[in-house]
Amino acid sequence: MNSNLILIVAFSLLFPATHMLLSHGRIRETLVRVLGGEWRFRGVYTLVSFLTFFPLVFIWWPNRQLGPRLWELPVWLERAISLPLMLLAVVLFVMMLAAPSPASMRPGAPVARGILSVTRHPMNMAFACFGLAHVAANGYLGDVFFFGQFAVLGLAGAFHQDARLARTRGEPFLEFMAATSVLPFAAILQGRQRLAADRRTLTALLAAIAVFVALVLLHHTLFGVAVL
Repeated sequence: MNSNLILIVAFSLLFPATHMLLSHGRIRETLVRVLGGEWRFRGVYTLVSFLTFFPLVFIWWPNRQLGPRLWELPVWLERAISLPLMLLAVVLFVMMLAAPSPASMRPGAPVARGILSVTRHPMNMAFACFGLAHVAANGYLGDVFFFGQFAVLGLAGAFHQDARLARTRGEPFLEFMAATSVLPFAAILQGRQRLAADRRTLTALLAAIAVFVALVLLHHTLFGVAVL
């Protein structure tokens, strides 16, 4: 196997693995105590993230489409999958800025309003949608591992956070969990929640759509691959 492909696979496994390991209940609590506080732990956590992610980017970027091609979807099917997922990813990420979640590092009140009525983990689900969209469009082994890590980290990280926060934040967070969902729109479809929007939500939605359109139009210029 090509040495660069081995590194891409290794770092693509290492990045989500270290995220999950360091944030695991007892390990996190021990590190916070040993390091002398929450913010020192976050500093170490961020440093590990940089050391596992940026080398991966530097290796992967000049070695895209590396390894055997696992699949090649028809263009119409690829776009039918990837474009809606990317639209959802951008909407979730941009709207997250307007509605801090109690499940995020910048916690807000445990109230299901705005994008939180769609998912209580908008950032995680944005990463998951981004990863799945690009896995569908890039069937080479190295690309699948690179983009697939975002989907794994987004999905697994959301459920992992729920388990930790349910234990540490108690009844208010449990009630928030009962009224919302990890997967976008799941609680709404199950009748546990309704879509709650206000003027700020609609403004953020319009901004997200504008960002998505700009990314589609500039994708070839920025990344060398046209999506239309």
